Amino acid sequence: MANTIITIGRQFGSGGHEIGKIAAKELGIECYDSRLIQMASEKSCIGMEHLKPVDEKRANPWLYTVPSDYSNEMTGFGLPMNDMLFNVQSQVIRQLADRESCIIVGRCADSVLESYPNVISVFIRANMPERIKRITERQNISSREAEILIKKRDKDRSLYYNFFTDKKWGRAESYDIVLNSTTLGVDRCVQIICSLVK
Repeated sequence: MANTIITIGRQFGSGGHEIGKIAAKELGIECYDSRLIQMASEKSCIGMEHLKPVDEKRANPWLYTVPSDYSNEMTGFGLPMNDMLFNVQSQVIRQLADRESCIIVGRCADSVLESYPNVISVFIRANMPERIKRITERQNISSREAEILIKKRDKDRSLYYNFFTDKKWGRAESYDIVLNSTTLGVDRCVQIICSLVK
């Protein structure tokens, strides 16, 4: 039987990472989020210091290119660093889907795995006041700074997703289900996600 994969796209500050981790624990499976950068680093032999700045960003190719020492058939020759990271992360995501049931947060996983059976794509959104509150508490910054950061990260994710997929980031039609963590709360979002696979 095919593994069940839940992909979670999320607005910055919506609690998507937290929801993914809790749901994975409830289901007894792994949740992969920023760990995918480390896995891509190990697979490509490119240092984290090169990969982290371009994670989930459609970066300027003139600013971020694959160092020539690292260029090969797997990473791509002369590719912008973010294109290379997307390619390697996509390979890692497919390997995970072939190997185990899991939750994958971000990284266009819903699009990467769209030909796979048993993939459920979820998008987590939240109202701006709650997002600002979550980010101010998590990063110890002002409400104004949090709002600026939220808008920047959402823009980065949107540009990244829209470039590497044929869908639109955050649009309901791009996902199987969209959940509002402000309306439902984190626990209810977790319950709904778990109910999709139980």
